[in-house]
Amino acid sequence: MNNFSFDELQKKDLLTALGLWLMVEVVSFVLFPSLGLINPGARLRAWFLLSIPFGLGGAALLSMSSRFVATAGYRPQRKLSELIGQFGGWIGLAGILFPFVMVCLEFFSNLNLSK
Repeated sequence: MNNFSFDELQKKDLLTALGLWLMVEVVSFVLFPSLGLINPGARLRAWFLLSIPFGLGGAALLSMSSRFVATAGYRPQRKLSELIGQFGGWIGLAGILFPFVMVCLEFFSNLNLSK
């Protein structure tokens, strides 16, 4: 496995997930609008307000699921525990990347490809 204890692994993953979420927030809500790539208007505020609980909850879920998967070898139903942990990790990652997905949908829906 690795040299981290389960508690250190969960803390490391939580800090990494929060860092990723903060970078996604900056790119989605600062960089894209300031470059003029998107102009969503009032929807931007709603996306920002939704991204806070999704991002923080996703980071927490991602760190909990990494610990859950790491300790799955000590459980009687190992495969089911690994599957549940991986599913939780993917849901957590979706929460972290929510703002970027919304901004990309806005960008590509307004893209004018006419020649």
